Amino acid sequence: MKRGFTLAEVLITLSIIGIVAAMTLPALVNKYQAKVLETAFKKSYANLQNAYILTKSSLGVTNLKATYALYDKDANKYPLAEEFFAEFKKNMKVINSVKFYPFKNYSGKKTMTSNVGADMPQALNILPDGSSIGVWINASVIHFFIDTNGPYRKPNRYGFDIFSFVVDDSSDKIKPRKPTRKYTEEELENERWPELAGYPCDKTSAQGANGVGCSWYAINNINPDDETKTYWDNLPK
Repeated sequence: MKRGFTLAEVLITLSIIGIVAAMTLPALVNKYQAKVLETAFKKSYANLQNAYILTKSSLGVTNLKATYALYDKDANKYPLAEEFFAEFKKNMKVINSVKFYPFKNYSGKKTMTSNVGADMPQALNILPDGSSIGVWINASVIHFFIDTNGPYRKPNRYGFDIFSFVVDDSSDKIKPRKPTRKYTEEELENERWPELAGYPCDKTSAQGANGVGCSWYAINNINPDDETKTYWDNLPK
């Protein structure tokens, strides 16, 4: 005579399965989301590098920074900047643009609701794959911001899907923005432009620019808070 499971045994088994799933599913979801962010970051960075090289070729110059980030003191402007912007956007295949969209800092404790300065351009130019990019020249430095999934998809957050890069020396190479110091609240009160003060990559800081420096950690796959983990394995909640 075959003996089946009783209803009580089935319910107990299902309960155990449910408990195990509840314990493991969030970790699996977080790991999957982190992998999606990492893959999108690598793709956007590669696209940025390719477009920069293509722009150098199509404009027929050997050094874009030396040519287009050259400041004219008498005219008080970068006279060739618009030519560079137009050619770069063409090579990035920009299809549309937005005026502004809010985004969070790396810790998630600060939401930026307005453009905070020319040296931190928004990723306002939308590309065919849904990502977006911003480009600007300030202080003889070419600045780039990328949003790996664009303004219409979350998290819209520094160090997650928004990253900063610069061309700031004679090598004419795109480099990740390096992290700089974390300010205390008291120090920020004495800053003329507190939203632009310092570029840390810190899971606790409420600085507006917290996360701008995460680009360096992301490129090198180094976690700023736990050296035993990779960058993408330990993003703040």
